[in-house]
Amino acid sequence: MISILKSALPFGVFSLLTATALTVNAEIYTLGDSLSDAGSLGITYTDPSGVNPLVAGSTWIQDLTLSTPAFCNDHKQCSWNPRTYYYRNGNNYAVGGAGVMFDSTDARTPNTFTNLGAQVSALINSGKLKGGDAITVLMGANDVLAAAAKPSSSQLAVVNAATSFVHYVSALAAQPSHPHVYVFTLPDLGQTPFGRSTADSGASLSQLAQIFNSEITAGLRNTSGVKFIISSTIFGELSQQLLGYPIYCAKVIDTTHVCGSTSNPVLQGPVNLMFADPLHPSRAAHAMIADRIRSVIK
Repeated sequence: MISILKSALPFGVFSLLTATALTVNAEIYTLGDSLSDAGSLGITYTDPSGVNPLVAGSTWIQDLTLSTPAFCNDHKQCSWNPRTYYYRNGNNYAVGGAGVMFDSTDARTPNTFTNLGAQVSALINSGKLKGGDAITVLMGANDVLAAAAKPSSSQLAVVNAATSFVHYVSALAAQPSHPHVYVFTLPDLGQTPFGRSTADSGASLSQLAQIFNSEITAGLRNTSGVKFIISSTIFGELSQQLLGYPIYCAKVIDTTHVCGSTSNPVLQGPVNLMFADPLHPSRAAHAMIADRIRSVIK
């Protein structure tokens, strides 16, 4: 059992939110990266039946919004927009690989605009937002990972990403419809299997995630309509209930050979691992995340 995703915020600054009741006709919109992507790239980063990451498996937001008519989790039944890689008739704008400051680098998305600013603009310009709607925003992990690769400028890069994050979220909150904006803090990336496999055992990633969280919480603290969901609270609970990720698999940064797949077996039969790969929560973890969030957004 690994101790995962410790708090990256000063104790007592925020706590997991009390429930906020949405109106009958309210809808939930999702902005983010692979942690929330419902299949924009034809893949979800979970471990669904068959333990094949190329088979679409639900993410937490899909579990949470199954009763939302406008949310589409089967792109074969939706109006697909390859230019921006989101479901035009649905509410999920998240794209795997996207960052606050840069577009997804996936080879299947050349010349696309999938960063947080583009997602915010697409949602605002869609004209779909109405009073009582909710928006979830979980973004920044890819910015931290990219920044960590350039240590000399890493802290400045993370601060710049956080500054832009605050700008974009503030723009959402300022919409005339006054949506409820739920901002997830970043989990402690240094305590993921990937982080633990790095040369400094994740210390740099932990520090950068903490900087990002401190900047966005300070920047949005007094913004009307914005509420925080502390990821460390949720993942801390999950780590007590799910199996830890075998550390030797942390070096397998290849979704076709994800830990637990037939090409890289770890345990026999169905298992509830904390992670599907070195960075992404497992299918079981996504379902449990949805259960926690359901008590907050309902």
